[in-house]
Amino acid sequence: MRTYKHIIVILAGFLAIASLMLTSCSDLNKELPVAVSGSQKVHEEGWLTTASANFHGEALKKTQYDLYDCSTCHSKQYTGGVSGVSCYSCHSLYPHPAGFKSASGHPAFLYNQSYPLGQCKTCHGATYNGDGNTVLTCMKSGCHVDANNAPKSPESCSACHGSFTATPGTPGAAAPPSSVQGETSTGARGVGAHQKHLATGTVGKTLKCQECHTVPAQLNAAGHLGTLPAEVAFNDTLASLKTARGSFTTIPSYSSATLKCSNTYCHGSWKIRKATSATPYVYTDSVMVGANFAPSWTGGPSNASCGSCHGLPPTGHINVALSTCGSCHLGVVGSDGTITDKSKHVNGKVNVFGQEYAF
Repeated sequence: MRTYKHIIVILAGFLAIASLMLTSCSDLNKELPVAVSGSQKVHEEGWLTTASANFHGEALKKTQYDLYDCSTCHSKQYTGGVSGVSCYSCHSLYPHPAGFKSASGHPAFLYNQSYPLGQCKTCHGATYNGDGNTVLTCMKSGCHVDANNAPKSPESCSACHGSFTATPGTPGAAAPPSSVQGETSTGARGVGAHQKHLATGTVGKTLKCQECHTVPAQLNAAGHLGTLPAEVAFNDTLASLKTARGSFTTIPSYSSATLKCSNTYCHGSWKIRKATSATPYVYTDSVMVGANFAPSWTGGPSNASCGSCHGLPPTGHINVALSTCGSCHLGVVGSDGTITDKSKHVNGKVNVFGQEYAF
């Protein structure tokens, strides 16, 4: 009997220990995050009701929009996480996902959402200044400001492409890099030779954006905020310049497949007739012509080298040494054959003996 009672005592002890262990595990399990079912309540009553004092928008405002607590259950991307509830099931654009403010995250997000700036204004205000809320304004340090830390509208041209921190009036500021998708390499089609045409390093007259693009009068103009790549349209006068006193018209084109321009005055699609030339004695034929080169947009410096757009000298021109070009093209070409005044080179005029003449 003593043995039987002893066994009973031992079993009772084991049962007591097991009971404690199960209770402990149960208590721990209560602390684990689980998906929220219809019968469970995590937030206070009125959390989703705009007019409620417990509305989550007001709760976030009190925390200066600190979303850390939200991310612990809804995930850092706010797509559901352990709660199983995506914040985007109610509002599609906010909260912003992790990395939204990065150089690649912000532009890509807006592009992929087709630039929903009207929805941005819901929180950030009609002019993106947060309507006095320093947390909600887009125009603060670390966000939309220029190099002088002055506020800069998210709707400025260089906010999406070009120099993000450019000050007002900076030439070529809206031209990439960076591109709409944040690219900076000249090997990217969104960057290419933009700056070579509009800013430093150009071998000719500084061009205007409208030479190759339809420049919108306002941000939401038809055809502006569309699908990439951007449309190339030779709208202005230089690329399609009429030469040979107006009798020869170029028909410029651009291939989005090969990334090449063709038949542009800028790269040698032109003629000058001896019969109507201001200086007829420089001809060896009745007409002088350019090389009509088809440059690659991402091809680099070789696509604008001397001799690529016209021969050295041009076809139909008397054969002269490169070092003597400056003898006739005064103030344009130096004694070593390099361009000294880029504003007078590829500018739609014939520059000879210090004078400019129409083609």
